[in-house]
Amino acid sequence: MHHLLLRLTTILLSSLIAIRFSTAAPAPSSQWRGWEQIDRIFVFGASYAATGYNWLEEPAPSPQHPLGNSNRCKTSSNGPNLATYLTTTFNASKILTYNFAFPGASIDERATHPELPQTDKDGKKISRNDLVGQIDGAFIPHYTPNQKEAPKTVWSGDASLFISFFGINDILSSYRDHSTATTDRIMASYAASLDRLYAHGARNFLLLNIPPMPDAPYFKTGETASGHGDDGLTPSARADDRRNVAPAVADLNSRFPALAAAFQQRHPDATLWYYDTHALFARMMAQPALTLRYTGAYGLQPIRELHDSCEFYTKKDPEGKGNGYLEFLGEVDYRDERCGGGSVGEYFWLSALHPTWAVHKVLAGRIVEGLKEGGLGLNGRGGRLE
Repeated sequence: MHHLLLRLTTILLSSLIAIRFSTAAPAPSSQWRGWEQIDRIFVFGASYAATGYNWLEEPAPSPQHPLGNSNRCKTSSNGPNLATYLTTTFNASKILTYNFAFPGASIDERATHPELPQTDKDGKKISRNDLVGQIDGAFIPHYTPNQKEAPKTVWSGDASLFISFFGINDILSSYRDHSTATTDRIMASYAASLDRLYAHGARNFLLLNIPPMPDAPYFKTGETASGHGDDGLTPSARADDRRNVAPAVADLNSRFPALAAAFQQRHPDATLWYYDTHALFARMMAQPALTLRYTGAYGLQPIRELHDSCEFYTKKDPEGKGNGYLEFLGEVDYRDERCGGGSVGEYFWLSALHPTWAVHKVLAGRIVEGLKEGGLGLNGRGGRLE
C-alpha cells in the first residue's frame, strides 16, 4: 500500500509539473539567424558611416551595385569605410546596403539645442539630417509599407541588420557645457528612435559607441575639423578643451549598456549589440604590437603613424585634387613624400577626427568576428561586442 501511494504521489507531481510547463507562455525567440543570413543593411549615422548614397536617385542598391549610387565610396576615410567593408568585403552573403548617414549628423540636434525651431516661417516642418530625420524623413516613409507608396525594397526583420553610428557630433555640440541632463535627453531620443525602427519591423540592431575623441588630432594638436591647420586656440585653451571632452565622451558611452538592456527588455524578440569602438581605437593607438596583428590579419600593411595626420592626405586624392569627401572605387594606397609617417594606409588618422580606410577595415573585420563568435550574443539577446 505504501508503495502504491508513493507511486500515485509521484505521478500526480509529474502531472502538475507537466501542466505548469505546458501552460507557461513560450519565451520570444530572437530573429537573429546569423551573419551569413543577412541580405539587407540599413545604415544611420554621420561622417564615419556615410557613403554618399542618395535614396532619391538611381541606381538603387542591387546585386551589381550593392551600395547603390554610392558605389564609388564617397567617404571621409580616403577610401572604403565601415559600411562599404561590411557590404563587399566581410559579407558572408549577397548584401544590399541602404545608407542614410549624413556628415555632421547627430542623434537628435534638438537634444543639444532645444531652442532650434520645429517649423519654418511658413509653418512647414523643417527637414532634419539627424537620426530622427533619417528615420522619419527617409526610412519610414520610403522603406516601410504605407498608404502613399510601396517600399523601395522588400526586406524582412530576420534577414536585415540596422546599424547606427552616432555620438561624435552630439559631443562636439555640447562638450564645453556638458551636463548629465544633456546626455539624458540625447539617450532618451536614441531609445525612442530605436523603438520606432522596431515598430516598423527592425529586429537586429548594431550600435557603435564614440571613439576616444581626446586622442584625435582635433583635440591633441589643434587640427581644424575642416582640414589641417591651427584652430586658433592657445595651448592652455586646447588643453582645457581636451579635458572637457573626455568626461562628455565617457558619460555618453557609459549609457550604452543600460540603453541596450532596456531595449532588450522592451523587445525580447529583438537582438541588439553595441560595439565598443572606443576600446578598439584606444587599444590600437596604445599597443602598436596589437595593431600590427590586426592589420596583418586583414591583409593591411602596418599602421605606423598612430597619433598624427598629414595635411597632404586630408581630403585629397592621389593627384592632389578633391574637395570634400573623396570618391574611390577601392583601397587606394599612395605615398606623398611630404608625409613623413608613410603612405596614407600607414596612418591611423586621416584628418582631425576621421580615421583612414585601413582603420575602418579593422573595425569592420572585428565587428563581423564578434557577430560570428557571439552567436546570439549576451544571454542570447545581444550585448557588448569588442
